[in-house]
Amino acid sequence: MAARVNRWVARTVLVCAALAGLAAYHNHTTQPCTGEQVGAVGMCVSTTWAGGVR
Repeated sequence: MAARVNRWVARTVLVCAALAGLAAYHNHTTQPCTGEQVGAVGMCVSTTWAGGVR
């Protein structure tokens, strides 16, 4: 029984990792960062705040 549970958990983790990778790729290609933004995978952060830091 434990082996069956272990296989189920391993498959679930692999499926979730694959789906996360596909989501990251999709966001990276459909939502690229623009001009004053940096980041990756569709998660961009504005860099305009850095201009006032001295």
